[in-house]
Amino acid sequence: MEDHKNTLLEDTLSIAGRELAIFRSNLRTNLIRSAIFPFVILLFFGNLGQTVSKVPMDIVNYAGNVQASQFINTLQLSTTLYVQSITDQQTALQNLNNGAINFVVVILPSFPHLANGNPSVVIYYSSGQLTLAQETLPAIQNAVNQFTAQKNNYQATTYLPQQQIQSSQAVPIGGAGGNYKDFLFGGIIPMVVIFGSMFGTGMSLITDRQFGNLKTFLVAPINKNAIVLGKLVAGALQSVLYAAIAIIVGVALGSSIAMGIVGLIPIILIAMILSVGFTSLAIMLATRIKKVEVFAIASQVFALPTWFLSGGILPTQALPSWLYPISVINPATYAVEGLRDVIVQGVYPLNTALWDFAILGVFVIIMVLLSMRMFKSTIE
Repeated sequence: MEDHKNTLLEDTLSIAGRELAIFRSNLRTNLIRSAIFPFVILLFFGNLGQTVSKVPMDIVNYAGNVQASQFINTLQLSTTLYVQSITDQQTALQNLNNGAINFVVVILPSFPHLANGNPSVVIYYSSGQLTLAQETLPAIQNAVNQFTAQKNNYQATTYLPQQQIQSSQAVPIGGAGGNYKDFLFGGIIPMVVIFGSMFGTGMSLITDRQFGNLKTFLVAPINKNAIVLGKLVAGALQSVLYAAIAIIVGVALGSSIAMGIVGLIPIILIAMILSVGFTSLAIMLATRIKKVEVFAIASQVFALPTWFLSGGILPTQALPSWLYPISVINPATYAVEGLRDVIVQGVYPLNTALWDFAILGVFVIIMVLLSMRMFKSTIE
């Protein structure tokens, strides 16, 4: 009687179980490696936002009362800010447009009170200075709160150079503290997932080939697609652990998730999807590369630029004009932006989430299909 053939699902789960067993056998090393990167980056670079000083700004004073004068004096005494001039709004915005200053603070006639429900202070900053805004706005906001009876009596608005000011494009600053550490925290999780997925799965496939295990799989009565799918499933599950470790390290070093515990759901989903995509890329590279040291170099050639161009360290708007288009087609960009909405802003709009997951979904489908095709056509 002919042996009953395993289903694709059973074969996939069997391969995934083997991969996870290998991962557990080196659990301590894997945990330490996945914790080192977020710890070092957050520890050494997370406090950069606290060192910002003497950021130039112009003030437009429409109030002209005692409270407004005291408010201006408070801004002038700040070590974070440097009041370059007190001028009219047209000149101030022109200086902002020319890059001579970074902020324009407009004190409205109603200051320090709300006027018809509108804030009495409007803060303008360039759309290309989002990181600096996150680091500096809290100092201006604290000064506003000292002189106004209503909490958060201000409006932070991006200024689009050479275009009409669109006050509706207010960028929420603060969320989980409004500092660079929170901003960086949102970029650390994708980094850990990308590097972990690329390194772990690719190395596993190469060592399987070197020790003859892969040949055993190929002659065994199993669905050959299960070899790839099993490694993808294992990689996705491992990414949950990588993301969890990064979160623990980030929180331990002072970061937080503005969305709260509910935010763990989109974080884990994004981490898993991103992991499947880059695990597929690792499989594609490992099918063509037979030496571990060559694969280590090749994987970094893909992983490092992908992360740097995703906005993991700086906003993609700060990239040179010739690099920015690459970030737009970089799937990791949408993972970073989604996580940053959850961690920094505390709000992940449905339309934004659907767009991010759609981009990541297309990326994963393409990479999985390519990895399966290359595995079949290349592996001996």
